Amino acid sequence: MPYENLPRLERIGNHTRLIVEEKPFLCIGGELHNSSASDRSHMSPIWDKVAKTGINTVIAPVTWEQIEPVEGQLDLSIVDGLVEDARSTGVRLVMIWFGAFKNAFSTYAPSWVRADRDRFPRADRGAKPLKTPFSYPGSMPRPSLSVFSRDLFEADRTAYTALLRHVALIDPDHTVIMVQVENEVGLLGAGRDHSALAEAAWNAPLPEQLMTAVSEAPDSFDPELVQALGANPDSSRTWADHFGDDNPIAEETFMAWGFASFVGGLAAAGKEVLPLPAYANAWIGPQRGQDLPGQYPSGGPTARMVPVWRAAAPAIDFLAPDIYVPNSAEVMRQYATDSNPLFIPEARFRAGDAFLAIGGFRGLGYNVFGVEEGREGNQFSTACSIITSLTPEIVDGQRDGRIFGFALDPDEESIRADLMDTGITVRNSRKLLEGMLLDAGVRVPPAPELLEETVAATHGPTPGDARPFGMVLAINPTEFIVVGQGAQVDFHKPGCDVELDSVRELLVTDAGLQEGRFLNGDERLEILSDKHISAVRVRLLVSAVS
Repeated sequence: MPYENLPRLERIGNHTRLIVEEKPFLCIGGELHNSSASDRSHMSPIWDKVAKTGINTVIAPVTWEQIEPVEGQLDLSIVDGLVEDARSTGVRLVMIWFGAFKNAFSTYAPSWVRADRDRFPRADRGAKPLKTPFSYPGSMPRPSLSVFSRDLFEADRTAYTALLRHVALIDPDHTVIMVQVENEVGLLGAGRDHSALAEAAWNAPLPEQLMTAVSEAPDSFDPELVQALGANPDSSRTWADHFGDDNPIAEETFMAWGFASFVGGLAAAGKEVLPLPAYANAWIGPQRGQDLPGQYPSGGPTARMVPVWRAAAPAIDFLAPDIYVPNSAEVMRQYATDSNPLFIPEARFRAGDAFLAIGGFRGLGYNVFGVEEGREGNQFSTACSIITSLTPEIVDGQRDGRIFGFALDPDEESIRADLMDTGITVRNSRKLLEGMLLDAGVRVPPAPELLEETVAATHGPTPGDARPFGMVLAINPTEFIVVGQGAQVDFHKPGCDVELDSVRELLVTDAGLQEGRFLNGDERLEILSDKHISAVRVRLLVSAVS
């Protein structure tokens, strides 16, 4: 089947961009709650709400249990409605396949799969399983199928490829632009699966592809794994021979190879039907309270397992972290590499992190979880409107190194970067203003409390982002677009006097960003308002110092 203008990833030098309708595209939006997309009537008011926001992408699950409740009998009507309604709303879809694995369990596998334990065996956590997150004494068990089951893979592949074949037929306009294959895979409760199928794999020789990848790029793999394999690993030795028992890094690597092979195999089969970009997402780990594999999903695409996944699953275009931890910049840094472009499929409503991902780490997109709960006019929607309006400039700036994203910690007074031979210092404008006005005997009143980002959020309150955040985009050596909140920006060039020549307000309109007021006088005390997200075009007057 021929494909025209199919969404694709395009690499220019060490920069990767997403192309949709032959133009650069940034996925700025959010993921629906897990069950929202399962009912078209439930989604109707959500689409109306999405249409009023600045987002351009909705990430929506399609579940195996719903489209194949009886083996071999497929009902893809829910997909028809999902694609049609997204197209009518004017947004693109990233489709998630909730197949055999979702959040390290198998609750979305159909009943006919879960009921047949002989054909589709369960994972075995061993004699002393670890306590798993979100569990409690007396809770009903949640199924975990063994990733080493060939029958499970073939059944999942049949349904997944049928889904993509259907999308290819009903979506000639490419409303669907990417696919997430499974969701936060891995094993909870143990470092590795001890089922009969898993034990057979554990006692089989290490995959040659893994040993080759380690030998070619040892610095990219975990040092413990490299040390255990030695300088000349024996291809006839098994996982058990190399690592013995109770070796956390070996168990996590073993499970990573199993899950990456499974997910990568699905991705490869799907691309034969419809070659859309495909990725896998990660429940990150280790993290606070989840120190060992099994306390977080063992074998998922965590940062230290990325090279294992890259070796086992070449059909997966990139690996994407779900970020709910406070140290978001550290997580972004771990995943944003030349070989793995950054994409955030799930995160908190935190507008500053969107600018950090896009401007600071050259990301392909940033998406909040539970997008339907967003308050009208929230910070994140404003950030989305500005980012999408500037997409061509941003993507070219990412390619050329002409963009800088920032989100200052509360105790951080300033940060510095260089763009086009111009030094840029971003300062916490409130701290700066407090100091300046105190010199005049004036005290700045406390900052007003920000409105919640969401309404009736399922997982509790979501406060607005009070940090100074934003991005600076160099258009040329004397012209910059500055976007964000609560920051003062100063420009410097060695051997030159640099002053602001003009500051022009940029306003979000239905036609994109339009120029507004000329800002001077009191408005120059803070280029970016500390009350709301704003955007300005700055022109510099540069004079050589004699």
